[in-house]
Amino acid sequence: MPGFQYSFIRLTGEHRAYTRLPLLIQNPATKLSAIIFGLVDTGADATLFPATLAVRLGHKLKGVDVKTTVTGGIEQHPVVAYRHVFEVSLLTPDRRKIVWHNRMAIDCLESDPPLLLGVEDFLRYFKLTIDYPSKTMRLSW
Repeated sequence: MPGFQYSFIRLTGEHRAYTRLPLLIQNPATKLSAIIFGLVDTGADATLFPATLAVRLGHKLKGVDVKTTVTGGIEQHPVVAYRHVFEVSLLTPDRRKIVWHNRMAIDCLESDPPLLLGVEDFLRYFKLTIDYPSKTMRLSW
């Protein structure tokens, strides 16, 4: 079973390191892409992207053909989400190689949350083992 071990990541200005994974996110229509860290959220049903990422990659957030949904949002406060299609690629820990890839429709929120990796559309593809004492996690597929 292929897999990789990832260390928890602390971004600039944060006090703690978190369960983040390196991702390559691409808009399949524009081919614009970005490498970004996604926060593993085993309590989130769905993956959520910040609106700023969708716009940066060339999506029209509230375009004519964009589907809208109301999501439970953060802390179960209803939030309007705009669904866009992305190519999501998991990178090796050194961010040099794609090791897993899938096209998926992702809800984008104007409130600009951190990029959250949820269970139903991302984490369901993996066996996830989190080792909090050593601040590592292993994904296998």
